[in-house]
This record gives sequence, C-alpha cells and structure tokens, in this order.
Amino acid sequence: MSKPSFIHTLAGASSHARYAPHALATTVALALALSGCGAKPDEAAPAAGPEVAAVEKPASASICQASQSWITNPNPPAEVPAAETFCDFYQFSWQWFLAQVSPASDPATGANRVFETNRLHDPKIKSGQCSLPALMGRAKAALMLDIRDDKPQGFEDVQADGNALYDQNGNILVYNTWYSKAMCESTQAGFASGTFEIKVAWKVLPKPDPTYYTMQATLPGTKKQVTLGMVGFHLANWTQNHPEMIWATFEHKTNAPLCDGSSAMPASGWSFASADAANCLAQNPQKTSGPPSSNCSSFAFNTPNQQQDPQPLTGTPNNVCRQYAWGNQQGASVNGNDNQANVLAIVQLNEQLVGPKGMLTVLPDTDPMAIWKHYEMIGGIWTKGGASSGNAPVPHMSNGSVVPGDPNSPQRGSLELANMSMETFQQGDTSYIPNCFGCHQFDTAKPLNVSHICTSLFASDDSGKNCIIPPRTAPAAAKP
Repeated sequence: MSKPSFIHTLAGASSHARYAPHALATTVALALALSGCGAKPDEAAPAAGPEVAAVEKPASASICQASQSWITNPNPPAEVPAAETFCDFYQFSWQWFLAQVSPASDPATGANRVFETNRLHDPKIKSGQCSLPALMGRAKAALMLDIRDDKPQGFEDVQADGNALYDQNGNILVYNTWYSKAMCESTQAGFASGTFEIKVAWKVLPKPDPTYYTMQATLPGTKKQVTLGMVGFHLANWTQNHPEMIWATFEHKTNAPLCDGSSAMPASGWSFASADAANCLAQNPQKTSGPPSSNCSSFAFNTPNQQQDPQPLTGTPNNVCRQYAWGNQQGASVNGNDNQANVLAIVQLNEQLVGPKGMLTVLPDTDPMAIWKHYEMIGGIWTKGGASSGNAPVPHMSNGSVVPGDPNSPQRGSLELANMSMETFQQGDTSYIPNCFGCHQFDTAKPLNVSHICTSLFASDDSGKNCIIPPRTAPAAAKP
C-alpha cells in the first residue's frame, strides 16, 4: 500500500519545486527505510510473457545509482537486468537517453546528436518508408516537422489526442519522429533487436535561450525561419524480454507546474502556464496530487483550444499543469506496482544527474552535454514480463463515464505517465488515455501494432488497422 504523504513529499522535492539541497540525503534515507528502488515491481500475480529470472539485488541497490560513464562513454544496454527492479528500468532509460543526445561521432551526417542520425519519419508518406532512401540529419528534420491537424490519425506526429498546444507566446508546438535503422529489419513476428522510436516536441524561441537544445527550421506552410527549442523527448525501446517497448519520457524543467501548487516559479516563467495561472495554483494548494483547485477554474487548465483544420500556427496560449508528479497517482499500488519505489528511483537518478550538484549540472557550459542539465526524466512505463498491456490500471474515461482501473493490470512504472508537451490534455481520471498504453496497446498476438508508425514504414492489412510487413524479395541474380 502506498503512503500518499510519501509521494507528495517526493513531488515537492522535484525540480518543479527546484531540488532542495538535502533532497538526495532524504531520498537515501527513505530508500534504506523502504527498501527503495531495489523493490521489484512484479511481486504480485504473474502475467503471460517471456520468463524473466528472479535475481535479488544486494542491499546497496536500495540507492539507485547513476554513473559518470553514461555521459563520458555512453554504451546503453540491450536489455533490462534480470532482477527487473524499478531502478533497473530507469537506469536503462537514462542510459539510452544520454546515448542518443550525445554528440554524433560521424560529422558527415550533418547532425549534432546521435538521435539525429536515425531515420526520420515522414508524416506525409503513409506506407513503405522503409523501402525508400533514409532521411537523416538535422537539416532533414527541419523539413519533417509536423503540427496537429483536424484528423489526428498520426498520433506519433502530434499530440496524443490530436489537440494543439500553444505556449505562452501563442506559438504552436511542432514535432519530429525518428526511428532506428534496425526497425526496418523487423518481421511479422515482431520488431528486430535494436528497434526504438523517438518523438521530440519543439517550441518556437522568440529570443536566444541557452537552456534549450535548439534547431533552426522553417515552420510548415511558411517561409519564416525560427529557432526551435526542445521541450519534450519520448523514447520507446524494444527488447527481447519487453516487446511491449519500454516507454520513458523527458521534459524541459520549465514546461509546466504541478497542479497541487507546490512548484516554485522558475526565473524565466513557465512555457505552458502564465504567471497569474501559476500563482493561482500556489495560492490555492492541494493536499494531494490531481486536478487544480476549483478556485483557479478561470484559467482553464489543461483545456485545449477549439480544433481547426488546418490548425493555425499562432493562437491563444494554453495554461497547463501536471496532475501527477512522476506519473504516479496517490493511493494503493496496483497489482504489485510499488508506487513508492517507482517514484524513489526516478527522483534519485534525477538528483544525481540534473540536481544542483548533478553530474550534468556541474559540467562547464562549453561541454556539449551540459545542455541536458535543463531537462529531467518524468517517468516510464512497461509491462510485467513483456505481457500484453491489457486494461488500464487506473481510473479513466470510457464511453462517457469514469470507470475504475483493472486491479490485475500487468502495467508497471508510472501508471499516469504524461509528457506535458505530448499528452497535455489527457491527464487524470477523466482521461481516455491514462498513459502510453492508452494509445499504444500491446497484444502479443499482434506485436507490431504497438507502434503507430509501423504501417507507414511498412503497410497495413485490408482493415487498415494492423501493421503488416510484406515478404522481402531477394535481389534478382545477375545475368551471365
């Protein structure tokens, strides 16, 4: 059983409220008292999926450790360790993130970071992209930007529910999607080893801001050159033991405050909440996480603008707040998913890497990795043993009414996971999409469907709903 006060306390120690100097010591003490992130997320009822060996962690593993080598010599693992603790999943995710945002070793690609050397998804091509010449590099990414339209079939290119998000300068967010070259080697039985997808959200920077990773681009449908700053980074990794993909999400620290009013105002202000709106939250604090105070209803938090087709590039700024720090709703754990251990692992790694004395924070600004001190992990989600994702484990909206979560759900990690730049308007009990698996349902019988770009990389069946990979034909033999 989770203790609500524990999660609320850790949320207050987040970078949304700026890491307190004693935060790491506090989380260490809590870890020792609670067995910390060494706790396994799967000690309840077993679920179908690949067998994973149970290996006990040593007592020292109650402190979820980051490593300087993740920054200086990135070499992300191919699989989560067999013990499958929360710490294991978040160490795995941080290693993959840092490897992908590291400087590219091949200057001929024309890209600055490794993730930009992957293949780019073209939102305009609906099938067969793997058979086409690969689009790679930052220059191509600037041409593959996508905004929300009024027919939100392409969830990977836009907001999860198709709604547009406007920052406090009234500019719409734009998106890119990358995928690994290995993904094109997949078969109908499942994705190839090394498959991953990356989705990035960008906002327009009206003036230089050294706290953002940036890209020069021309907005779709215009000739206007702008500087884009990264605000969100989704990473979904396929592994042999986790074909449902391990979903992890990162954000800029100044995206949005917590709805409970505990977040300190950043010096630059919030990207997705006005000063008045954020002050209202602070003046009307909530004892628990969840929706904002009704006293702030005039600010219409987490409410999208009216959809238009096409959606204009500028519009009324939205006010956004995060209902659940680290994607954890307070209350009882679901089917062995220990909320305390999940939050603790995220907070500990964030503190060690991007806290006041974090490994990235202390780097000189001239170091290409120093920019990532302005970002943080929000959380991650996966299933126990690679099982089908099943029903949502938390309350959510279905057919017009709120239904309870499934107590037997195999989903693990941050069960209310939402990136404020991508799932902005799908938060809490009234959401139809309570986390990544709300859209990316995984079924072991149809393993390719977990990816929304699979049909555009390969093809879809006659129903248009299922991804299929046409048989590959061998190249014709040369004539004698």
